[in-house]
Amino acid sequence: MSSDSISAPVDEQTIETAWETFTSEEEVYRSVKNDILDTVTDACASGINAGNYDATASMQNVFEAFVDEHCADDAPFVTDVLESDALIVEVLERGHEQVAQIIFQQLIEELVDNGDLLYVYNRQQVRSHVAEMARYFALIRQRLSSDTDYSFSPNLVKMVKIASADREQPIMGKNREKARRFQQPLRRINEQIEDAEPAWEFEDSLGSDWRMAVSDTLELMGEFFQTGLPEEFDSLAAYQARAFENVFVDSVTQGGSEARDANVVTASTGGGKTEAFLFPTLAYSLLANEAGIDGTKAVLTYPRRDLCNNQFERLFSYITTINELQGSIDASFSDAPLTLSIQHGGRGDVELPCPHCDDEVDGTLERKDDAHFECQQDSDHVVRYATTDRGASADFLITTGDSLHRRLMDKYGNAALWSEPYPPKFLVLDEVHVYTDQAGMNVANVVRRFKQAMQRRARNQEPRFIASSATINNATEFTGRIFGIEESSVRHLSPSEDEKDTLGREHFVFVKATDPREVIVPVGDSQFKPRSEWTETAPTTATNLSCMIQIAFAFYHTMRKEQAGDRPGLTDNKDRILGFVDSIDSVSRLGGFVQETEEEGLFRLRTPDAVLGERGNNPDCPREQFRGATDDTFDEGAVCESLPPNPNLNACPVYEDGECWWTMQDRRLDLQAMEVAIHKSGRTQHAGTGATVEDDWDQLISTSALEVGFDHPSIIGTFQYRAPRNVPGFVQRKGRGGRDAEDEPITVVVLGSSPTDSYYFHHSNYLSDPRDEHLDIPLDADNRFVRAEHMTAAIVDYFNVTDTTDAKRLFRGQWTSGPGVGPDVPYLRDQFEAHEPDIRDWLDSAFEASAEEIDRVLQEFDQYVVSLFEEVAPGTDDTPYWEFFERAMDNRQTTGPIDQLIDALREEEIE
Repeated sequence: MSSDSISAPVDEQTIETAWETFTSEEEVYRSVKNDILDTVTDACASGINAGNYDATASMQNVFEAFVDEHCADDAPFVTDVLESDALIVEVLERGHEQVAQIIFQQLIEELVDNGDLLYVYNRQQVRSHVAEMARYFALIRQRLSSDTDYSFSPNLVKMVKIASADREQPIMGKNREKARRFQQPLRRINEQIEDAEPAWEFEDSLGSDWRMAVSDTLELMGEFFQTGLPEEFDSLAAYQARAFENVFVDSVTQGGSEARDANVVTASTGGGKTEAFLFPTLAYSLLANEAGIDGTKAVLTYPRRDLCNNQFERLFSYITTINELQGSIDASFSDAPLTLSIQHGGRGDVELPCPHCDDEVDGTLERKDDAHFECQQDSDHVVRYATTDRGASADFLITTGDSLHRRLMDKYGNAALWSEPYPPKFLVLDEVHVYTDQAGMNVANVVRRFKQAMQRRARNQEPRFIASSATINNATEFTGRIFGIEESSVRHLSPSEDEKDTLGREHFVFVKATDPREVIVPVGDSQFKPRSEWTETAPTTATNLSCMIQIAFAFYHTMRKEQAGDRPGLTDNKDRILGFVDSIDSVSRLGGFVQETEEEGLFRLRTPDAVLGERGNNPDCPREQFRGATDDTFDEGAVCESLPPNPNLNACPVYEDGECWWTMQDRRLDLQAMEVAIHKSGRTQHAGTGATVEDDWDQLISTSALEVGFDHPSIIGTFQYRAPRNVPGFVQRKGRGGRDAEDEPITVVVLGSSPTDSYYFHHSNYLSDPRDEHLDIPLDADNRFVRAEHMTAAIVDYFNVTDTTDAKRLFRGQWTSGPGVGPDVPYLRDQFEAHEPDIRDWLDSAFEASAEEIDRVLQEFDQYVVSLFEEVAPGTDDTPYWEFFERAMDNRQTTGPIDQLIDALREEEIE
């Protein structure tokens, strides 16, 4: 690029033409804007991380970086903007650099107007909004009221660091080269099945007609893709197309050389992982139903109830669309093309959007009974293809690992999973990174039990396994271990580097709290005396929690917020915060304290009164100094309105001490008290009153329950109090913020005084930019203690899943003379003795355990059964324990026979 320039006056028309030309080139505009923001952010981070909390970036350096990056002769900014037809004359007259400088200055002004940057001092320096927030955090004090001069309030922060990282998402959009149109994987599947053999279940049910059935299914899926998805979902990411093709072909054909028993789907948070495995399983279910294959096709397992509910609603939307395309939205459960059920302890509270209500009525479906859902707004609106009936054999069953453990052993699981000739085809573990430590050991063993049941119910059917996560590095190795298969049998489905977009950045602020200490604060007249003469004092304690409380409300009131419509395509407000604490008790305490500070209006003590033309909010604001001779009647501005006070020209000790949050100027967004809610035990409640709240909150504080699957579109900020338990979990937590592509979310991490907290502060890059080894998930799937428990449970699985015993009689007391109460223990003893060799084979096949380990489990189970025949109270009541228990249950008053026995034993003791 030529460095020549002509110093000619720049008229408004030139500025307008240059700006319109630049912004019309969307890719160039976005690239230049992001690079300028990166330059400023990195310069500020360099200073702050070195201890200079007033760090800035000089306009000269930012412009030079812009020229170096974007003003080379072959750079898109030059070829597509400066040398475009609209600007070529101006460039010839003024030179490349002057026109580039015009555009650069306009872009800086836009970024300042939008709140991304702020001018500092003489407008020759800029600071990022994140850096300004970090400055407030670094200087934050424990302000409890306006009665005490802030200089006596204890500082709560020892150090602050900031970092930023690129946000990457899979490339999507029908006009993008790396994206895939919907028809591409459908066409490739039709080509592949020409020379393939059908999977056993389709050979058994369809015979030579299976290819035509596949073709019909794909045609329906094509219609679903074209008309049934949201408008913005106009293509598949390349990895989603591969997933659809590979998972579907693996499931409907006999395993060839390219087939895999399992697939693991990994992509960034919000990158469409769910659709990558849902679409092929939906297609398989449609094909199976056309083939007359009844029963459950896929079991989707999630680590949290909240996530189950979220995904139940998501899958309901897709299934509703497909059923509607087939004219079956009013069909019964048995007649609907696709059905789904949810099974966990809190399923009764599940709600769904009503598909019958129009856009003007926000209808909500509630469970009427286990058979169907009914609309709250119109009782004639009924949905029968979704159910909470634990015994319903739906195409899709959504559950937790704990509930699946129980379904393997009870009558509901027998009815839902094993009552049809063909067992489930798919087992899906979503958010698989959660399954580590003891939770991972348990789930790995539940998987082995479920896999054994799938294979025994139909030995020729090949089950397929799917794992999914945004935060796992050792994907194939971990997937192989948790499913109990060879790593070579696992396919990794993930976007390649050239299939991802960089869509801006995400920001991190790491706050190291001071060590807890007792502080004596002067009150009353003692504030004006030397410390040795203080007579009126008040003790206070500055703790790590004190720091988190002050940071929590400072975060909300000073972060950059947006309202729907502020930028093109923005349909949701970006103004909420989700916080994480790894203790239920701390969730309640922190939430209560933050809500209390909001009700007391402590944030107003840092209000920039001079800027706002107000009095009395910030008692320390030198308002008169900065408003001077201005007249409030005419709303004249203060000296510090357009940029923060300049320490060399108009020094403000209150701003310099961090007691004026200069960015807190928007009366609607920043200067209103926030509503704080807490989420625990599956319930969201107001942090102050404890009343249940729906969506009426500004800051929500939770345990790990909302770590995955909570995708609120308005969350732009997240925080973590104390060191996270692991890096993958932290990555999931910060991923709850900024779900839209153009968002720039911010995460604040407040670290305390523990050695672990100190370690993470000094190695904060492990959280902001984790290396591969930090995202490895450990799993001890063969822990012998946990395995022994599940081997015992697997004995019960055997009776429940196989047809060799009468499971109802075994577990529910179905006697030949009529129904009993409780298990038929003599029948259990006889069946255990009769089937012990088969049970031994069952355990060996499921767990590949040693003969000694199996012997030990069988012996302990046998001893337990024998103990049930022992006398409940020798010498007083010779009734075998199992009969005594049955009698107590048969009376429907469990305390009756027990109380009688206790009375008898007491009488013997007295005698």
